[in-house]
This record gives sequence, C-alpha cells and structure tokens, in this order.
Amino acid sequence: MRLSVFLRCLVALAVLTPTLAQAGEVPPAQNLRADGAIATQKDLPILLFYTASYCHYCDAVKAEFLGHMAIDPAYQTRAIFREVRIDSSTPLVDFNASTTTHHHFADQRPITLVPTVEFVDGSGEHLAAPMIGASIPDFYGAYLDRGIEHALVKIRSGRDPS
Repeated sequence: MRLSVFLRCLVALAVLTPTLAQAGEVPPAQNLRADGAIATQKDLPILLFYTASYCHYCDAVKAEFLGHMAIDPAYQTRAIFREVRIDSSTPLVDFNASTTTHHHFADQRPITLVPTVEFVDGSGEHLAAPMIGASIPDFYGAYLDRGIEHALVKIRSGRDPS
C-alpha cells in the first residue's frame, strides 16, 4: 500500500515538474515581425516585458505574475507575451523585419526603467499606457489585466476604452 502511494506521488511529481519549471518563464522575443503577424491575424495585443539581468524586481514580477500568465490558456487567448532583456546582445528581428539585438531594440523604445511592460499591436504601436516599474504587488495583476483589456478593446473595436 505504501509503495503504491509513493509511486502515485512520484508519477504526479514527474507530470507536474515541467509545468512548474515553466511557471516563471516569459518567452524571449526572437522575431517580433512574426509575432506581429500572428497578433494581427488573431486580433491580440503583444505584451513586451522589458527586464535586465541585474533587476530583482523584474524577477519578482516574472515569478509572481507574467510567468504564470504566459502559460495560462486563458491569457494565451488575450495576449502574446514576450520578454526583452535590455542588457542582452541576443539577436532579435524587430517589427520592421530588421535584425537587431534586445539591447538595441530597447534603446529605440521609450524604456527608461525596468521592469516595464508595453502593450502593443502587431506593428509595435502602443495600445495602452505602459506599466513602468514594479508598483504595489497587491494591485500589479489587476493593472496587467486592465492594460491587456484596454489593448484588446482598442484592437478589436478601434476605440479607446477609457
């Protein structure tokens, strides 16, 4: 009996481990032109999450909010989530199909502080006010939801929801 319970727990752990490992991840931006085409086709905003390797607030926002949202099926029908590391030389194709790096892409945007979240359309145009910094944790998820909702309404109806 004990062996049976132990084996069931072991199997459950093996099944859940990949999900738990992914829970803190936001897919890195690689090809924003391709992401933009998908966003346009599906009428979805793109949520660009700007981070830096030295930013512990970024890690906290990713672990508590965006990492979970990025893998939640309910949010996958509401936005495309991408991370841009402002201090990274990782290659990136931007919205204009130009090859750049995460660092140079962030320099071209109005990013002055990390973490910053931008809500953009398939061509990189702003749909809602960006979230700059790591505000009050109790309300951060609500602010993210509000930004996504504003972006969705703007994409789908062409009007400003405020």
